[in-house]
Amino acid sequence: MRRFLLLLSFPLLLSCYTQAQSITLVDQYLLNAEYDKALQQIDLALQKTSDSHTVALLQNKKAEALIRLGKLDQAEKILTGIYTPSTPGFQQAITQTTYGLLYMNQGRNDVAEDALQKATHLFDESNKAETLEAAQALAYLGNLYCATGKYTQAEEQLNMALSLRQKQLKENHELIAASYNDLGLTFTATDPDKALEYYEKALAIYQKVHGKQHPKIAIANTNIGFVYRKLELYGDAVNNFESALKIWEQVYTTAHPSKAFVLFNLGETYLKIGDAKAAEAFYMRALSMYQESYGKKHPEIARVLNAVASIHIPRNEFEKALNYYQQALQANINDYEATDITTQPRLKNFYDGNVLLYSLLGKAQALESQYYGRTLKFTNLSLALQTLQVCDTLIDKLRQLITNESDKILLGVIANEVYTDGVRIAHEAGNVALKKKTYFELAFYFAEKSKSAVLLEAISDANAKSFAGIPTDLLDEEKNLKTAIALCAQKLAQKPAADEEKYLRETSFSLNRSYEAFTKRLENQFPEYFNLKFNTSSPSIQQLQSKLDAHTALLSYFIDEKNNRLYIFQITQKKYSIIDHTLPAEFGKYITGMRNGIFFNDQKVFIKSAAKLSALLLPQHLPSGVQNLLVLPTGRLSIIPFEALFTNAVNETDSYNALPYLINRYTVRYEFSAGLILQKGGAQRTADTPSILLCAPVTFPEKDGLPELPGTESEVNEIARLFASQNYTNGLYIKDQADEKLVKSGKVKDYTYIHLATHGVVDESNPALSRIFLQSDIGSEDGNLFAGEIYNLDLNANLVTLSACQTGLGKISKGEGVIGLSRALVYAGAQNIIVSFWSVADESTSELMKNFYRKLLEEQNTTFCTSLRKAKLELVKNEKYAAPYYWAPFILIGF
Repeated sequence: MRRFLLLLSFPLLLSCYTQAQSITLVDQYLLNAEYDKALQQIDLALQKTSDSHTVALLQNKKAEALIRLGKLDQAEKILTGIYTPSTPGFQQAITQTTYGLLYMNQGRNDVAEDALQKATHLFDESNKAETLEAAQALAYLGNLYCATGKYTQAEEQLNMALSLRQKQLKENHELIAASYNDLGLTFTATDPDKALEYYEKALAIYQKVHGKQHPKIAIANTNIGFVYRKLELYGDAVNNFESALKIWEQVYTTAHPSKAFVLFNLGETYLKIGDAKAAEAFYMRALSMYQESYGKKHPEIARVLNAVASIHIPRNEFEKALNYYQQALQANINDYEATDITTQPRLKNFYDGNVLLYSLLGKAQALESQYYGRTLKFTNLSLALQTLQVCDTLIDKLRQLITNESDKILLGVIANEVYTDGVRIAHEAGNVALKKKTYFELAFYFAEKSKSAVLLEAISDANAKSFAGIPTDLLDEEKNLKTAIALCAQKLAQKPAADEEKYLRETSFSLNRSYEAFTKRLENQFPEYFNLKFNTSSPSIQQLQSKLDAHTALLSYFIDEKNNRLYIFQITQKKYSIIDHTLPAEFGKYITGMRNGIFFNDQKVFIKSAAKLSALLLPQHLPSGVQNLLVLPTGRLSIIPFEALFTNAVNETDSYNALPYLINRYTVRYEFSAGLILQKGGAQRTADTPSILLCAPVTFPEKDGLPELPGTESEVNEIARLFASQNYTNGLYIKDQADEKLVKSGKVKDYTYIHLATHGVVDESNPALSRIFLQSDIGSEDGNLFAGEIYNLDLNANLVTLSACQTGLGKISKGEGVIGLSRALVYAGAQNIIVSFWSVADESTSELMKNFYRKLLEEQNTTFCTSLRKAKLELVKNEKYAAPYYWAPFILIGF
């Protein structure tokens, strides 16, 4: 991930620009990258006109040409003289767009975003939102989002810019090529093949318009080089970069950022090949050229310094590495000049937050390497941890600046490297320090910061709206917007035809603009909401211990993949300890083996894999009074049922019901993160009397290709009878009555329990398409309750049970965990959920669910996990259902 971020160093040079609605000589020079000729023509035109609007337009073009030439100070002076409050809105919008371009080239991303957003609003207010000028502002904004890791937002802006250009220009116009090029940049990180497709479309247009030796060809070659490097086709990457460099050297005879950019990427490619010496030579040439072009302060200089520093760590040249990282910090922060590495920067006035994050992370890694490789001085570990704590604060700041959830999750992937280093270094510091407690607790802090941060923030945002007293009509407005946005995302994920896709993208763009404006309005009108919305904190050991009773142990797992280490944080009411293991090379095979062994009823494979995992995952010494386990898994551990692990050695000839399952000794429940434990308050919601909503469609439309589930009808009927026998309210909806419209209605908020007995599907590649199947009310709903729709439900339930297949699975994202239906239900307000890990048997599931509710209702003051354990043990005792395939898939998530 680090290397790719370096690729996005100068997106401004990778897009094209024109301000005029008609093709003039100046425009042609700008499009042809003949900036000196453009300046001459502009000066001639300025001598011949006194019209203030024309003068302002020409001055904007002059500023643009100077920016392209790297003469940023001159461009800024010109722009300063253009703008006045009395200037018409359309003209202000054009000037703000040029300011955005200037600030981007200066590396001032925050003010660039402000300028470009102001430009788009001014275009809207002037009824010029459909113009090519407005498209240019969106293209710049998209490039800015791309450069700062907001890829989903970038794609949205760039698709809209492309759409506006396609409506007004021929398909072979180079502004269309510019949009293809920009979109290619956005997909380089996430879908290299799609990126290459866009780049090749752009290149074809550029070659047709300009031939083969033009700056635009250099841009296309550079971008295609990115993708080849991503695909590990290093020779092709080098050829493309060298071709680009040759063109730039003909265009610019002196130092220029475009040349430096290509030199830097040649260095990146040679480093991938393994030739660090050649890489360093290219880096130093790029550094010199950037410094000559920009001076001392610029994020691109910091980016190159990061790369140079990283080369010195494997050589054990730690002081040099630290010196370069310190220089990178100086280059990327306007008012930071400290040369002393112990002086941490304030997180203000920085240019590029992502580059800054890698400077700080690299500094911490260099300090750790120096500790192990040379000094063994505790001060190295201490300073590394201080630096990672600065990283942690920066990550929180960056996440607050991102509005799209997908981009927040992507930031979590980068942040995971920070938190992994934090766990490892804090644990080592605790091992060698005299006062160990602080460092061991810091290790847990870092581990928990890597779990479900985006989910926690989303729940905190919802809670903030509740506490801030926002009126119901505004909350309804928000819900309608979010519902419409989710619907667009869902339909786009289904890969519609080209015309429909274009319509959906334009609709999504408009809805997201409206939602951003709505959120800003809330923040301005309800300052308490703004203060509360980011009020999430990672819980301390003491806070968690106060939530645990004497019979409960919390087991939180964390994996350092780079170093093959597993950390188990064990917390009880009075004790806290860390267990660490080396992960065996076959760790992934054991997880797969356990799941496959259970699912295919292969007892030999199951026992072998589960025994290996049990020895690795289960603490040998838990306090004797512990009866309940609260498991906080990580990564692929999130898709195995801990209940089916073993507490003792196993004989392969043992029958299924004789195996020493963990569930024989403990209740087991799960939670996404420790932060959710605090948010939920540690207690089930109470009601005067329990009530349950039961839905079982039983049959499904032919289009879905799903088998009938006759067992679900008897399942919900029996559960309804159990509740009725206690005079408890039950809403029973079977077959046609179990429709999607019902679940989306306000009725669901009235029930303490919700039970959906149906089919479910989880799309791990595209979580937005994960769904629960219900009946459809023709003309209203399609019968598919998608994950995005679940997010917008308003639940008030103690328990939601998805008696359906694979509902506990999802896409596993570093730094966030499983993203699927279970996560959506938690956000929607479910206190606890029961979901499944694989396709389940209809008959045994019915038995399990009936047993679960019977135990829950018959035994006063019992917990969900206790009732579920007893229901499972009844199946284990029944020889017909003793195999884990029948009882292990259903797990309880919640505290």
